[in-house]
Amino acid sequence: MRQKVIYYLKELILPIAMLMLLVLVACTSSPTSTLDATPKPTTEPVQEPTARPAPSELVPRITIEELLQKMESESNILVVDTRHKEQYDVDRIKGAVSAPLSTIVDGGWTPPSDKEIILYCS
Repeated sequence: MRQKVIYYLKELILPIAMLMLLVLVACTSSPTSTLDATPKPTTEPVQEPTARPAPSELVPRITIEELLQKMESESNILVVDTRHKEQYDVDRIKGAVSAPLSTIVDGGWTPPSDKEIILYCS
């Protein structure tokens, strides 16, 4: 029994971690830079800081048109509305399921492993 539990935990940890990362990045605004852009006089050669992509740039995104195309071609997708349940009840994408971000972060929702997951929050 314990081996089954460990097996299932190993199988679920990576998808849950990836989903949490995707949701957190997709639903948060990118940080603004606080670097002072005014050049300072120096005798040493200036090295350009290594540009890091914003977290939101690391998450694959699709356009509305791409989503509609996937839905029309009946691709194996699951559209997940990560807003509060109250917002989902008022208006949602047809066929979307409700999985509020807080529920996902708390571990109360696990994505199916056999579908492409498409999250939206606005």
